[in-house]
Amino acid sequence: MSRSLRPNDPEPEADGRVTFAARVPNWLGDAVLAVPAVRALVECPRRSRVLVLASTSSAEIFSRVPGTLVFPIKTPGADVVRWIKAIHDGSALLRRFGPVVVFSMTKSFTSAATCLAGGVPRRVGWANGLWRFFYTDRIPLGGSRREHMAETYCRIVESVGIRVADRVPAIVPGTADLAAGEALLTRHGLTAGGFVCLFPGARYGPAKRWGVARFGLLGDAIIAKLGLKIVILGDGLDGTVCGAVEAQMTGAGINLCGQIDFSTLVGTLARSAGVVANDSGGMHLAAALGRPVVGLFFSTDPGWTGPVSPRAQAVYKRVECSPCFQRSCSRGYACTETISVDEVMAALVRARGQVA
Repeated sequence: MSRSLRPNDPEPEADGRVTFAARVPNWLGDAVLAVPAVRALVECPRRSRVLVLASTSSAEIFSRVPGTLVFPIKTPGADVVRWIKAIHDGSALLRRFGPVVVFSMTKSFTSAATCLAGGVPRRVGWANGLWRFFYTDRIPLGGSRREHMAETYCRIVESVGIRVADRVPAIVPGTADLAAGEALLTRHGLTAGGFVCLFPGARYGPAKRWGVARFGLLGDAIIAKLGLKIVILGDGLDGTVCGAVEAQMTGAGINLCGQIDFSTLVGTLARSAGVVANDSGGMHLAAALGRPVVGLFFSTDPGWTGPVSPRAQAVYKRVECSPCFQRSCSRGYACTETISVDEVMAALVRARGQVA
């Protein structure tokens, strides 16, 4: 089992012994890709629980990884007062549980300072920025954007001799997740395996988003050719783009953007027939749940952040200036026009194990 903690929670029982701690990535998708590395810490011969310091969205992921004690920490942004609070809260937790090794999987000052202030004897982090000296073990970032990010997280754990045997991110929905998803399906007249989920947003920026008109055409094609319904998903910040996709469709799409909590999202994805998404947290979450996934790539590269799953397809057509890894584009977003609806449909059919 996993357990989420608050600062004043009582000490866990004997099974709460902690040898390792991890400050995991803040972004939802990055957190999913870090799951194999954290899982290896749980499964190493010491068999102790792993203390996980996480942002709110990342905490949702690791609360579903057995053997973890998860402590949510609000990301500080540019607020110095929040920096201080994040460092104080995280370091207090490290001192309280006394891990032998802490792994910092983010590249931020606050994460490095948290590890140092926590008094952990061995502190493993990336060799970037002046705060690299806060770590006892500094891991080169030479593989960044030249190796898959999931491999990068595995490398930081393997640097201390812990083998990561299973390198595929996997999340098992809990009973509450499945019940919440089932309730949503009932409310909207959906059946398990009878719908495809679309994630037309991408928090990082518009350079990672396929056009809403093409998402709309794709939704209609799925309804007409596969006989499946369409569910449009995203968080509260994706409302405009999700609404635009719904408006583009001639068929009926169910727009649930910003209307469901994380548990319901997990339960809904777990019952879906497939997912089509931009390079985003939704894409990685669906892949980790074992669903057929098509990931669309424009300003980013699937070789670095592609979905890691035998049931996933990455669609990417490199243009002259890609991958640029930029949030927005001053050159007209040419890369987002390279992928056709037919190509995405064919990829979805392949992901679902059918003949294109």
